[in-house]
Amino acid sequence: MKIITKTISLFMFLAFLNNAQADRYSQNEILTIDGSIPETVNLEFSDEDNLVPKIGEFKVLSSILMSSPSGERWATVTIKNTSPHQRLLDREHIIAVFANGERRNPIHAGHKFSSKEETTMIINFGLSKFPILKINVRN
Repeated sequence: MKIITKTISLFMFLAFLNNAQADRYSQNEILTIDGSIPETVNLEFSDEDNLVPKIGEFKVLSSILMSSPSGERWATVTIKNTSPHQRLLDREHIIAVFANGERRNPIHAGHKFSSKEETTMIINFGLSKFPILKINVRN
């Protein structure tokens, strides 16, 4: 009987702990995955600021675009160093294209890549009324 009581108490404690963790974030902070845009969609917005990614030896292999109800824009991006040498990626190598045509560098981004290394990063692009449509690099 004591074992059953202890087991029930343990499950109740774990459930309470799980609920306490879930309440740490408000509804406006929780990210959801945005719908994907097919690669065949051609986006040709005018770019008055002429913001383009800094030339590097990087390739975006995949990206998952995310947002919060408060307008935060994030992306989980897998990037590959196409060079046989070590390379340093910084925030100026990456551009997000938003649904209104705005282009923006991430708030922070950086990684020291080994030769031909692939890595996945979670990148914050700040607040925007418009969702991100695409992540670009240039080589």
